[in-house]
Amino acid sequence: MLSIVIPAHNEADHIHGLLEAFSAFSGLELIIVEDASTDGTQNIVQEFAARNNNVVLSSCDTLTGKGAAIKRGLALAKGDILGFIDGDGSIHPNDLMRVAATINDGADLAVGSRGLRDSVIVHPQPLSRRVSGSIYSLLARALLDTHVRDFQCGCKVFRREMWNSLTITCDGFAFDSELIAKAHKKGFVIIEVPITWSNKSNSKVRIPRDVVPMLKCLLKTRAQVRR
Repeated sequence: MLSIVIPAHNEADHIHGLLEAFSAFSGLELIIVEDASTDGTQNIVQEFAARNNNVVLSSCDTLTGKGAAIKRGLALAKGDILGFIDGDGSIHPNDLMRVAATINDGADLAVGSRGLRDSVIVHPQPLSRRVSGSIYSLLARALLDTHVRDFQCGCKVFRREMWNSLTITCDGFAFDSELIAKAHKKGFVIIEVPITWSNKSNSKVRIPRDVVPMLKCLLKTRAQVRR
């Protein structure tokens, strides 16, 4: 079974459509980890879960961070294949399922990527976001000694045994980078998969607020993987 964690903070405009799109696939467990939403996201998921027994809702009154929310969801997962996808609808479930199929081809960690030749960007980010994202990726590759081009795309699938072998400490947006770096350090097979992606205006990343914690997590991860 494939268990998919969907972090959601104030995603009332997108979460129902995302869950409906996942309904086209069988054999899935959907775990929505909702943090401190004020727009009715929790109620939308509760109503959907009442009609679909493969949907699990985990809510928290405080905003714990992307990494903390995903870890909370993974702790509830029952599948032997695990994954997560952003709750804002920037990535269609069809793409996550293509990423997941790579596990059957030998990947331990399949990474959805916006940076490959066959990736399709329907609505690009504003220039400032693209520049800051490129700088972050360059820095992460240099610090973490890995070839991955897109660290932050919210579409990843991996084997449970890989996840169980790693200790991931980042609770914020650098969670993905730590996951990739530590999987690479342990010799797991990582494959990037091109996806179709569309920018959403309600991005939860706030550069002035989040850049310092992300850099701290990168430096901490660098020290851990270089031991």
